[in-house]
Amino acid sequence: MRVYELSGVSHLTMVDRPDPECDTDGIVVETEAVTICSTDVSYFLGHLIPEQWPVVPGHEYVGRVVEVGSAMRGTVREGDRITYWGQTDFGGLAEYRAVRPLFPQDARSESTWYTGRGFLDARQAATVVLPSHLPVRHATLIEPLTSVLRAILMYPPLPGDVAVVLGAGPTGLLATQVLRRCHGAGRVVVVERDPIRRAAAARLGADATFDPDTQADALRGLAEDHLGAFADYVFDALPTVGGSVLGHDVRAAGMRLLRAGGRYVIFGATNVPQSVDTWLLLSKGLRINAAPFDVRAFPMSRTAHVMRVALNLLAGGLLDVDSLITGVVEFHDEDGVRDVFSAYGENGALKTSVGFDQNGVRPITAHDALASSH
Repeated sequence: MRVYELSGVSHLTMVDRPDPECDTDGIVVETEAVTICSTDVSYFLGHLIPEQWPVVPGHEYVGRVVEVGSAMRGTVREGDRITYWGQTDFGGLAEYRAVRPLFPQDARSESTWYTGRGFLDARQAATVVLPSHLPVRHATLIEPLTSVLRAILMYPPLPGDVAVVLGAGPTGLLATQVLRRCHGAGRVVVVERDPIRRAAAARLGADATFDPDTQADALRGLAEDHLGAFADYVFDALPTVGGSVLGHDVRAAGMRLLRAGGRYVIFGATNVPQSVDTWLLLSKGLRINAAPFDVRAFPMSRTAHVMRVALNLLAGGLLDVDSLITGVVEFHDEDGVRDVFSAYGENGALKTSVGFDQNGVRPITAHDALASSH
């Protein structure tokens, strides 16, 4: 099969790898689409480092089941479309992939392993079967929505709270909608540098938006006018922040807006050290929280239930996700896929979906023959 292999920082190429084998408690899935995530790009840029190179990026995934392990018979069928959360950040940008699924209704115990990156992970992935009417381009966003919901459901604001979202990338825009439409936030304020993304936040429910560079004084004035107690809740969806040319610290701006004892939820992840104003943490006694990857604190079985919530929100049309897909590229367009990584987020772009041309022809493999035999 063909896969995209990231062999080091900024070195992304299409290569051949053997087709995946199906474990007795697993499935093999034929890829339909993968959206590119800021986490994928962080590995491409070197802001996140895997335990070893090379890796196959991609985890916001939708595919069709072509093989089912003996222990999974009766739980999932060939032909089912699925998406998953877990099994590390890797493996999706390939024609096929193997998944060890854990469905919301499963009572099986999780098998775990220590990742070497500081947490215990499950060998299974939280998985849901998709309804036939849900478009593929929407279904790939169940994974990032699940991530947002894990954080907000574990550390929610109270109804009527004023929430500040730092960053209006795809996850920030999902969080804006969840906070407003599902958790009854009194106001949602979004802080974002890109004017196109600020406009998207306003369309999706933000009451106000601020540029942390050009409107830094306005943000500081907002905090001072409310005696440092404008907001109750901050959702930090920022990627690696190296500081703007004007030197304004967007995280400190969010903390200044928080009331004493307010909650600051960290969502974005990076191996690059980030600036944090410890005086604001100390003087306000802020509560810093994050939904853990470690399955001892947040089992994969719980994430499977969160995935079902994410699926229901999207299948029911309760969130606007169509506008979050701002680009499409065909899987075999190697230059196009590489451009998605190197130009990620430019000019207000959000998600790009990498998929197979519905009218195209893919190479015939053993899995194609297997699927046609069922």
